[in-house]
Amino acid sequence: MVYQGEEQALEANAGRAAQGAQRGVTGRSAGALRAAIPTRSGRIATHPTQFEPAHAERLGVPDPGLHLDLKPASQGEGPLERLPIVETQVTVLLADIRDFTALMEAYPPRLMARLLNRFLAAMCAIVDRYDGYVDKFMGDSVMAVFGVPRRRPDDLLRALACAASMQQALAKLNQRHHRRGEPALYAGIAVHLGAVMAGSFGPPRHNAYTVIGDTVNLAARIEAFSLRGQVLISEAAYAQAAGWIEVGSGNLVQPKGATRPLTLYPLRTVTYGVQLRVPSVEPRKSPRARVSMDAVFRPVQAKRVDAEGFHGHVRDIGYHGLSADLPVALPSLTELAIRLPQMSLGPGCGDLYARVLRTVPEATGYRTSLAFTSEDTPAHRYVKALVDEQLWRR
Repeated sequence: MVYQGEEQALEANAGRAAQGAQRGVTGRSAGALRAAIPTRSGRIATHPTQFEPAHAERLGVPDPGLHLDLKPASQGEGPLERLPIVETQVTVLLADIRDFTALMEAYPPRLMARLLNRFLAAMCAIVDRYDGYVDKFMGDSVMAVFGVPRRRPDDLLRALACAASMQQALAKLNQRHHRRGEPALYAGIAVHLGAVMAGSFGPPRHNAYTVIGDTVNLAARIEAFSLRGQVLISEAAYAQAAGWIEVGSGNLVQPKGATRPLTLYPLRTVTYGVQLRVPSVEPRKSPRARVSMDAVFRPVQAKRVDAEGFHGHVRDIGYHGLSADLPVALPSLTELAIRLPQMSLGPGCGDLYARVLRTVPEATGYRTSLAFTSEDTPAHRYVKALVDEQLWRR
């Protein structure tokens, strides 16, 4: 019953945030978050406005006195739907459930609807905690913006702290799901910053306050590269927050539509008053069984599985990933739908979904390591049973 009470509270917060997204307000209380923030000198400032000008410039704001200061309706400036369209700088956060479609195919729709609402409720509550703006829901993802309707010097740090807290909350949520016999939910999160057009869009009867522009589009493409449980940040975010974050090794990727390759960094920790750590999801930490089986690999682009694929040979497989010899070299973080031999899988088992971790050239092809992005599906349960049989049948 304690859990139900917590869930109701989260749903209430999500309801307020969702109404805010529709009306253009976030539903934040007057007592906004005043987390401690490190200053350049190492002292702790207790309010964002205590940032030094040079410190603020490093975080993407030339001078705190030059902020666009559009106050929300709760401060007497009128509803956000009536605000003009302006160009400004923001930080965009996108959180998306990994392979929600595969879970929908494996579990009753009523259960998945409840889990989705639980996810959105938890995420919106955290965005609200860090004074972000819930811009919109897009299916199984949520988009939050930091810097509208009012810019602050610490927009980027609040977004990064929000992302780390989201992954921490999901880890705790999955513990409860496990106890209740429900599937785990994993999210990939992206954080990027840049220029947008912000304001009221649409006719009066269907009016919404939102942000648009290349910054939003690129954030969505960065999110598509994220692994389950991961927070990926852009080069711009890394450069401006480097003194307050720890990241893993950068990956050079070529997002669709981008004019040049980008280096994306997995966030490990962010210091925002206290140090927040992104929980580690280790894809290779499981028993692995040697196998020899052919499989069909099909690229996934914009959540659509290509009709055409290619054959590869699976060499070893574990609970969270596999290694295969493929005829083509695939860039890191490429997403694939994998169909193992149908006779072994049985009807209705579906595909496995995975992302490329690394590719090593070999004499006859490319040895490719992949991490599964979905779990608790019939296909994944088959894999677990296969691994268990291979390891323990003797």
